[in-house]
Amino acid sequence: MSDNCFNRKIKVCHLISKHKMDDMRVFHKECKSLVDNGFDVTLVGFGDKFETKIIDGVNCITQFCPIKNNIELLRKRNKMSYLTALQVDADIYHLHEPELLSIGLKLKRKGKIVVFDSHEFYGWQLHDNIHKIKVIKVPALFMKLIGNLYMKYEKFVCKRIDGVVQVCTLNGKDYFEKRCRKSLFVRNLPNIADYTRKAEVKFSDNPLVAMIGGITKERGITQLMKASFNAEAILQLAGNFMPKSYEQELKQMPEYQCVEYKGFLDKKGMLDVLENSSIGASTLLHVGQYNQIDTFPTKVYDYMSMELPVIISNTPYALKMNEIYHFGICVDPSNVNEIADAIIWLKNHPEEAIAMGKNGRKAVVDEFNWEKESEKLVAFYWELLN
Repeated sequence: MSDNCFNRKIKVCHLISKHKMDDMRVFHKECKSLVDNGFDVTLVGFGDKFETKIIDGVNCITQFCPIKNNIELLRKRNKMSYLTALQVDADIYHLHEPELLSIGLKLKRKGKIVVFDSHEFYGWQLHDNIHKIKVIKVPALFMKLIGNLYMKYEKFVCKRIDGVVQVCTLNGKDYFEKRCRKSLFVRNLPNIADYTRKAEVKFSDNPLVAMIGGITKERGITQLMKASFNAEAILQLAGNFMPKSYEQELKQMPEYQCVEYKGFLDKKGMLDVLENSSIGASTLLHVGQYNQIDTFPTKVYDYMSMELPVIISNTPYALKMNEIYHFGICVDPSNVNEIADAIIWLKNHPEEAIAMGKNGRKAVVDEFNWEKESEKLVAFYWELLN
């Protein structure tokens, strides 16, 4: 990178293919923070139509690709993304999908700085998420082979591009250790300025338990629903059912009568639900990566930001953090009675519950906020540029 590049704005191009153009991590956090720090930022992705516009200082280029065949769609989208990326002619390219890794190699050959943002541990998930394999009816050994092949390819690419951004460690270990040139941890934390509670949390004989995010079996929704029913609480679900048939499965259970389904909500709708809730719940089952990641699901930080006491799965990380910050109750997510007892305890001890909520808010203000995380990302960019 020549010295005279620092006499102008550094051009950054973020590339997505599956994430939405208004994705919380990609657009609202990373792209907007980079604009605030003086970078010229372009976001290239896909939507329902071709469109180019500037939103909050970010140059948003939305492409349209109507192909339905998955393999052909992947090939076509990659080609479109690469050609658009070349037209942007950025100094730094930031990739957010594993299928875009091949584009990263091409851009690197053009002399560009390339970063891969690994939102999840894709190879590890392919290798070990047996519960998902049953859904798509693919033999476990075949999926392990695919996982191993992907991890080798991922390592091959990441050793040749400039850096990797990842969310957290796995059981204290760096997933990309010795598998990339340079690594940075950027947690998916809330912008604390976006969360303001209008009134103190209230409890009643039928407390409102909030669960926001994807609604799946693996995230313990069946057990949480049964526990809420047993505790005479109202369970507010907000998000998409995955698969859609799971919604019908839950509706056939007698405990579903305690559910208030809010649908898929935008940021304002999510905050309105949390403003009127008593408890935030994140009882993900101990499957896949859920009990091994050294961070909380994003929803937990949302609950803490809104001063809600949290009922959370008893992962090693959650147990350790709750011992420090005292923001909620850790439970066995597969134990309906244990979850119900936690709801009842919070309902019967409102002062202690409110104190937990305030502890969670303080932890976010002091430590778990995007304002601090964004500083790491900006510093990482300048390190790569130098």
